[in-house]
Amino acid sequence: MDASFPTDVTSQFRPQLTQVVVAVPVRNEARLLPRLLSALSGATRRSALPVTALVFANNCIDESAAIGRAHDDPLLAVEVQEAELVHATAGAARRLAFDIAAREGALILTTDGDAIPHPDWIAAALRTADAGADIVCGRITADCRRVLATPSGQRTATVEGAYAALLHETRHAIDRIAGRQGPARPHYIESGASLAIRADAYRMIGGMPAVRSSEDRALVHRAESHGLTVRYENTMTAVVSARLHGRAEGGMAEALRQRMHDPDPLVDQAMLPPAIVAQLWARTVAGCAPPFPSRAEPVGPRMRTSALEDALPELRRFVEATVRPHLIHRRVAA
Repeated sequence: MDASFPTDVTSQFRPQLTQVVVAVPVRNEARLLPRLLSALSGATRRSALPVTALVFANNCIDESAAIGRAHDDPLLAVEVQEAELVHATAGAARRLAFDIAAREGALILTTDGDAIPHPDWIAAALRTADAGADIVCGRITADCRRVLATPSGQRTATVEGAYAALLHETRHAIDRIAGRQGPARPHYIESGASLAIRADAYRMIGGMPAVRSSEDRALVHRAESHGLTVRYENTMTAVVSARLHGRAEGGMAEALRQRMHDPDPLVDQAMLPPAIVAQLWARTVAGCAPPFPSRAEPVGPRMRTSALEDALPELRRFVEATVRPHLIHRRVAA
């Protein structure tokens, strides 16, 4: 744990929220940053608390910082921080932006320079935090039609969607048994384009893990591992671009590009093999319900589309024969 963060705050004692700070790591986003700032201005008008947009312009060679400083809105304060990082990865940039944003009484929100948050984005995060959440995971959408128009893209999306539905069903069952989630199945999206965490909770868990990418997923896993309350909010939404070139190593842009051109592309690293799912389930029903594995890195060898297609029938049989009957038995017993 980072010694610079105090550890005397628990999930049971939540200081009052007094402000919102939106951390936006930016690298050469001059073309799309005005659109984001305009969307944040709109969302600020539905916020019950004052909002600051923290534009962390790192390693930029364009006008991103100047655009941030020029944004004129009496309700949205824009603060620009410039830096030249030796290791200018997406993970490092977001972590430093969060560290700056972790102010007293703040709800830290984060999104990307190419995103468009919904007008209710900030208000939805605040409502969920006020209801007891330490970290709020919003939804994201993207126009991926050109990827889906390719045979490999369509094939991967089809099998991944079917597999993820069964995986989320099992994860929700595990979370229900462990008391981590309510009866409505969460969307289980953990994206830096639509995420919020209380500053006191962020500091308590030692900040964001120092990873090159998938820092959003790593942060949510760290929070859950510390026993904090994680909520997945359907009304906290943002639209992200489906661009094919981005800064995150192994990020969305790289994945989309690969799915267009590789006949058997890698699937999302969050897709767990059936054997691992069965092990997690066994530990849960035995009374030891660990947090679901971090989606920030694969558990075992990362699967390709063909491997996921082969694994899908096995996972479906497991869910139908083991997970669903167990939940029915629990409901009857209750």
